[in-house]
Amino acid sequence: MRKNKKNNALGKRWSGMSLLLAVWGLICLFGGSLPPVKYFLTLHQMVETASIVVSVLIFAVGWHTFRMHGNRVILMVSCTFLGVAISDFSHMLSYSGMPDFLGPNSPEKAIGFWLLARCLTALGVLIIACLPWRLEVSGRSAAIDPDRWRVLLVTLCAMVSIHLVLLLFPEILPRTYQEGVGLTEFKRGVEFSIIAIHAASIVLLSVRRRRDMGLEKGLLICSLLVMMMGEFFFTIYSDVTDAYNIFGHIYKIIAYLVLYRAIFVESILAPYKFLEDSRQHVEVLMGALPDIILEARLDGLLLSAHVPTDGKLFGEKKPKAGDYLQDRLPSQAMDCLTGAMRAAESGGQGTGLRFRTGKGAEELVFDVSASLLAQRSDRSSHFVILIRDVTEQARNQSKIEQMAHFDALTGLPNRTLFNTCFDVEATRCEKQRQPLALIFMDLDNFKNVNDSLGHKVGDALLVELAARLEKVLRPRDMVSRQGGDEFMFLLPEADVRTAEQMTECIKRSVEVPIQVGQYTLHVSASMGICMFPQDGRDLETLSSHADIAMYRAKQERRSHYAFFSEEMQACAARSLLLEGALREAVQWGQLDVYYQPQFDITGRKLEGAEALVRWRHPELGFISPAEFIPIAEITGQIIKIGDLVLRRATQQMRHWLDAGLPGDMSIAVNISMAQFRDTALLEKIDTALAESQLPPWALELELTESVAMDDPEQVVDIVRSLRSRGVKLSIDDFGTGYSSLSYLKKLRVHKLKIDRSFIQAISSAGSDRSIVQAIIGLAKDLDMQTIAEGIETEEQRQLLEALGCDSGQGYLFCKPLPASEFLPALLEFSTSPW
Repeated sequence: MRKNKKNNALGKRWSGMSLLLAVWGLICLFGGSLPPVKYFLTLHQMVETASIVVSVLIFAVGWHTFRMHGNRVILMVSCTFLGVAISDFSHMLSYSGMPDFLGPNSPEKAIGFWLLARCLTALGVLIIACLPWRLEVSGRSAAIDPDRWRVLLVTLCAMVSIHLVLLLFPEILPRTYQEGVGLTEFKRGVEFSIIAIHAASIVLLSVRRRRDMGLEKGLLICSLLVMMMGEFFFTIYSDVTDAYNIFGHIYKIIAYLVLYRAIFVESILAPYKFLEDSRQHVEVLMGALPDIILEARLDGLLLSAHVPTDGKLFGEKKPKAGDYLQDRLPSQAMDCLTGAMRAAESGGQGTGLRFRTGKGAEELVFDVSASLLAQRSDRSSHFVILIRDVTEQARNQSKIEQMAHFDALTGLPNRTLFNTCFDVEATRCEKQRQPLALIFMDLDNFKNVNDSLGHKVGDALLVELAARLEKVLRPRDMVSRQGGDEFMFLLPEADVRTAEQMTECIKRSVEVPIQVGQYTLHVSASMGICMFPQDGRDLETLSSHADIAMYRAKQERRSHYAFFSEEMQACAARSLLLEGALREAVQWGQLDVYYQPQFDITGRKLEGAEALVRWRHPELGFISPAEFIPIAEITGQIIKIGDLVLRRATQQMRHWLDAGLPGDMSIAVNISMAQFRDTALLEKIDTALAESQLPPWALELELTESVAMDDPEQVVDIVRSLRSRGVKLSIDDFGTGYSSLSYLKKLRVHKLKIDRSFIQAISSAGSDRSIVQAIIGLAKDLDMQTIAEGIETEEQRQLLEALGCDSGQGYLFCKPLPASEFLPALLEFSTSPW
């Protein structure tokens, strides 16, 4: 559209130019010698007055707009046209027939001022063509006023000087007109020179880019062409009053008007165009802003408003000037806006305020800031208020805080939030001299749920359990998931009795069966309790102590709890010391293997030996297996220890067989649960047998009842593989677990080992003797052998023999011995009188 308008304007311009050229050509071709014009003086005054007015307008516009744009080229051209106006005015007053102007008037006097005006015009246009002309609207101040006054003063001084020369010393200039002859060659030469300057200006304008000028280049060229036509008329008239002279003046007025339109109307319109562009730019920017922008008074009167189309604060009906904000906004929003305006009134700006509207999923959140815009004459302040919809950011921030402070699975407070709440509650309880309890809870055998049923079932169990735990707590209590299956409870203002009662409630809640899909899960938990401040004053210490108490409870029995004591801490410190020492012992070979003989109870025949690991520390001395074996199982060192015992035992057995011990004896080696879960177990057994060259039937592997029941299907498969190799298997500590008869039949092990706990009380008639008798009877029914461990008295041996037990071991026969003492002890045993 804009391009079409521009093309139409260009077409009209060149159409007018073509018409002027046609008129000019007809006059030049057919005008010949034109007669004088009647009333020439009057017409001349009218035409010159018009041209003077245009020149003065050019000066006035350039002079007054200079303070806005500061363009010195415009200032120079403007002052040049002031000189043109003055010269044209002097030319008009000097014309023959006019009252004498500072001396007798004559054609040459008038022509002198005329040529001055034309030269100044040519100079002004040449300045435009040569120098940069970029109209830029800027906030100029009165500081540049001396520039324009200096240029004006120079212009006026130059005009006064030239006027004095033309008025007082006309004879120093060449003649320009002769009566009866017409124009002189000098006069025509000056006019043609002016035409040449205009032509040069046209060439300069043509090669310049329009954007470098900031002006309408086509209008400037048209103006110069019209000037050149007019100047040509002033070279061919023969009488100062003929029609050629009038035509020249008319063309001059047309050229001036076009020049005025091209240059100075543009400079007048430039600020307004800039203002309009700025307004449109602001409108575009405002339209792109998602924020609500209001201009309002402190009393809530709205002066203007920008509300985006999707703005939700005001609903469908947009606010308008004249509305009162309190009629359009919720009370909490209006209070926030008023607070922002009051802050801006006192400090210039009010920021950092926020309000919310709606509830639940429909809640909207807005940030508010206000700036003091102005104070009116009636002393009323008005403000610009920015209201930004930050609902999405607030929701994201809430999610971030949720992720930072709450467990992603259960929704319980995480470790970070728990630590913060503990600091607050501990400080408050300390000031009020109130107790505080900390409970550390760990689920028993939760790993079995994950391993057997999958992590989805395990996660669902934790979610349900978390919901239960929150229900049993008091209002100010807190439960936090610390990770995995570990939970921490914070009980402010809870003494020992209250802590124990709450622990019982938690225990009962955990033990209620949990239904997850098709599975009914039974879980239990071990808990450790410590008290603030007697057991510690900071969370790190209390957490450590509660952890120690929890492990003591777990060691005693499952689904149990214990209060922290100093004795526990000492045990924990020793366990930590032994853990590090055990790693070094495995690495540096400090562990040794002892052997306890196994005999036929009825015939005193050596049947084999059990390999037992022993540890004598260089500084701590002899350390009981009951103390370091659990540590090895927890830390995972038990696999390396088991592998060590297996290799040494098979090698030692091969050595004894070579030394002449009975060929049907076997070496018994305990296999832990961790070893049994090791996928490389069969390979390790094959390697040990191959390296020692021990026949498989000479190796007996002892599995505890808990290991045998850990993963029944896997155990059956491994047992079958071992039986196919010829390796014997026995179940250790039989009677302490929960083996089923059908499962025991599937295993088809070689031997059942009766636990020492039943042997110790076998002398007194009671349940233990009945249990031993039942185990022996069961073994016979399943075609298995029996061996009793922990036989310490002759009475125990005789009872076992009477009940039908096959074999035995214990201190009655021989204590565990290092390999170097084993054979001498057998010789001594053979002469023993028992």
